[in-house]
Amino acid sequence: MSDNESSNNKAKPTIFYAQKSQEDKSKRPYAKRDGDKSKPSGRGGYGKPSGDKPRSNRPRNENSRASDSRIETFKPRGQQSVSRDGDSPWKSRFQNTEQLPTFDADNKAPVVHEQIKRQRKEETLVYSENSCKAVFENRPETIIKAFFVQEKTYEFKSLIAHLVEYRLGYDVITDEQMTKIAQTPHHGGVCLIVKKRKAELVGDYLSKSAQVEQDCVLAIDDISNPHNLGGIARTAAFFGVGAMLLRQPDILESGAALRVSEGGAESLTPVKADDLLASIDQFKQQGYQIVALLPCKVSSLKADTLTKVKMSRKTVFVIFQQINPKLATLADHCVYLPGSEAMSALNISVLTGILLAKWQENITNL
Repeated sequence: MSDNESSNNKAKPTIFYAQKSQEDKSKRPYAKRDGDKSKPSGRGGYGKPSGDKPRSNRPRNENSRASDSRIETFKPRGQQSVSRDGDSPWKSRFQNTEQLPTFDADNKAPVVHEQIKRQRKEETLVYSENSCKAVFENRPETIIKAFFVQEKTYEFKSLIAHLVEYRLGYDVITDEQMTKIAQTPHHGGVCLIVKKRKAELVGDYLSKSAQVEQDCVLAIDDISNPHNLGGIARTAAFFGVGAMLLRQPDILESGAALRVSEGGAESLTPVKADDLLASIDQFKQQGYQIVALLPCKVSSLKADTLTKVKMSRKTVFVIFQQINPKLATLADHCVYLPGSEAMSALNISVLTGILLAKWQENITNL
């Protein structure tokens, strides 16, 4: 081969690549420099002499990387959707759970009605400082989630530490948001979602109270106002009452009743009585004294004033909103508090407090 032919062969690659279009340049491998030895091409073979024609540009998979190219292009494994409404791809991901926004006032998301019904049956809201502190002190295992305004986070730092330790959720929200969740402006800056207590049966409670010498039980008849019931629970806890006998124990577990009770409901045992008359008779057979408190004097019933009745260490007080003649007949004593012409009757929670103060005085003198 002559010197002219050799020089022409060496120049061929340069002439060839200079004539390639811009589109083909991105697909072809880099040309070897003049004088370089043959090296592996990255496809299992060795480079061809400079005089041979370059390999044809075969179509490649988009996900495959050109191993014979010095410029490497990195692509994500999967195409991610474009963020919406300013969402960040680095935002933390939350695990989907069965917990539904039972107490969400807006109720924007579609929810399963059966699950909401179950949650409202098993869970309740507790708000106000003293009520939430009492729940945390007596039954912290029932707490599901907590809400705080910023000003209350230091006061409830021990509760927050408990929530963090057991990986329970809590949110720091505004006062307006707290009002929506608690469904009342009287929330006290803190609100808990807790599991309701299960009411005991009459037989189970009597089997436990048989071991004690002193016990007082309030049998509540036809009192469905949660504020009155909460006031009675607060008074009962103050005087050391052991249990409340209720047809509907869920009323005592409502947020309004627990708030008014100021934590007093936590020291009371709710006892369910489907048949209040039969349940009171069970207490009577176990040696309890039955005392019916009338809201005012009734001519059709024989009743005495509080000063004339001696009460025993084990007593069931029947509290009426409206007088039930059958329950009054079953009682050992009917008592009332005489009033003035200006006001013949007191609020039922106030009247219960006076009655329990008299009971405490009696058992102290025994």
